[in-house]
Amino acid sequence: MELRLAGGRVLIAYRLNRSFAWNAAHPPRLPPRPRQVPPATVNLFDRTLEGPVGIAAGPLPNAKWIAAYARLGYGLLTYSTVRSREYPASRAPNLAFCRLGDPTTIEPAPRRLDPAAVTLAYSFGLPSATPDVWRADVKRARAALGPKQLLVVSVVGTPAPDGDGEQLAADYAACARWAAEAGADVVEVHLSAPDTAGERAQMVYEDVALSAHIVQRVRRAVGLKPVVAKVGAARSPRALHDLATATARWLDGFTLINGLQRRLVNPDGAPALTGPGRELAGVSGAAVWEHGRVQVAELTDLLGRCGRRVQESDAAFRPPSREELLRRAAARISEKKKSELAAVGIALEEKDELKVEDSPPRRIR
Repeated sequence: MELRLAGGRVLIAYRLNRSFAWNAAHPPRLPPRPRQVPPATVNLFDRTLEGPVGIAAGPLPNAKWIAAYARLGYGLLTYSTVRSREYPASRAPNLAFCRLGDPTTIEPAPRRLDPAAVTLAYSFGLPSATPDVWRADVKRARAALGPKQLLVVSVVGTPAPDGDGEQLAADYAACARWAAEAGADVVEVHLSAPDTAGERAQMVYEDVALSAHIVQRVRRAVGLKPVVAKVGAARSPRALHDLATATARWLDGFTLINGLQRRLVNPDGAPALTGPGRELAGVSGAAVWEHGRVQVAELTDLLGRCGRRVQESDAAFRPPSREELLRRAAARISEKKKSELAAVGIALEEKDELKVEDSPPRRIR
């Protein structure tokens, strides 16, 4: 995949005909003074960033890639999803240009690459190095960033052969804790991963109870470290509502959306991907933009309404202040005194109303 830089230079960002391992070992070579993303100050997670544009999990598999894109001025850089054990990548092809549909069809690379018009299919299998390797690499990635850049580390749980939801949640939590200890500024809980422990084929985020349990365990594991949940496209606004209301209390945000899941075929209709677990591929890019925009708008509105209800609930159940207690006491005493005087024909003027002073009680000797 070629990107043209100022001055006519060509940046090879990712070689489609090479394996994931080869690409991970060959980060892009940038010119001494590369053109950067235009700076714009934004506040996020109590930090001030100079670049509001970020890169999601996937394109940056290690510290070398993180360092390269940090030089381009991106403010949020996500270290590709890591696991509690080594996990191989799916065989190539892992990335291809495509035309969205059902099924989605692979297309040849365009002669002139317009990033705003590109749609890509991806199938990597969420590969990961061993924890010792990626934890050391996350430290190097954080060291490569400036004080106004954030490192997000994406983590995913790995199901055991006979594991259940509790085992999966514990695995997520262990990875999250390691990521936080290694230097992640933000931990991303990748819930848009296959739920192999469920009774039916689905993604983890589609199981609301399991998702809530996972993010709760992650929150306990990382303490006050910012935590966001990465989810895929919800089947309906109601499904998104149920997921958000069940998980939001343990989260600092959401990452939307992890593409659309589609069957991928060659132009002749034959399956484009081979191997177990590759029946579907993720699709991201221009053709998915509207899907993402709608879901982001729905979730933003939902969280806004939930926030208002929380504030109203807090106001309704918050214990009254000392000043409010004194005001209520004065009102009750005044009403009682008025009633007693009215019974004998004496009207209490407003200027004569009793007042309750905020004074300490007398000491009893």
